[in-house]
Amino acid sequence: MPEQQFDPIVKERTLRVQRVALRMKEYHHGDAAKVQHFVRVYTLAKSIGELERLNDEEQLDVELAAVVHNVEGDRIPVVRDILRDCKISDEAAIKVCHMVENIENYDHIGTLDHQILIEAKLIVDFKEQNTPEKEIIRKAEDIFLTNTGKLFLKRAFNL
Repeated sequence: MPEQQFDPIVKERTLRVQRVALRMKEYHHGDAAKVQHFVRVYTLAKSIGELERLNDEEQLDVELAAVVHNVEGDRIPVVRDILRDCKISDEAAIKVCHMVENIENYDHIGTLDHQILIEAKLIVDFKEQNTPEKEIIRKAEDIFLTNTGKLFLKRAFNL
């Protein structure tokens, strides 16, 4: 087993994210597609973040944002409530809300964890929406910056 599974910081982060994921499964109750979507984005964002060596705080933020990113409507109040109910710190909640609020804003990505969230979401969206290869390649050139995100994208779509 990998050493990190015994790391108390990693274990605590995992428990926090799983509490939020459970709330999101309740929020999307009966909508398997939405649950599957956030699970896919979460899995990719977690992997990319770890391979890009995010620090513990950034890793928590990207994982939480991946789990809550597809709340519909006026997202931020709902996301804030879920994070608060799950005892996520105000500092983390503010960052996560900012990332969710700007998940479609590719021009002003200010942090690596935000970049990773966007890359993970795009990979999942490309697959779910059967995006044409030309568009995938164009967006990859314009948006993808992490080596891991680029590698996952290439392997997912045989580019």
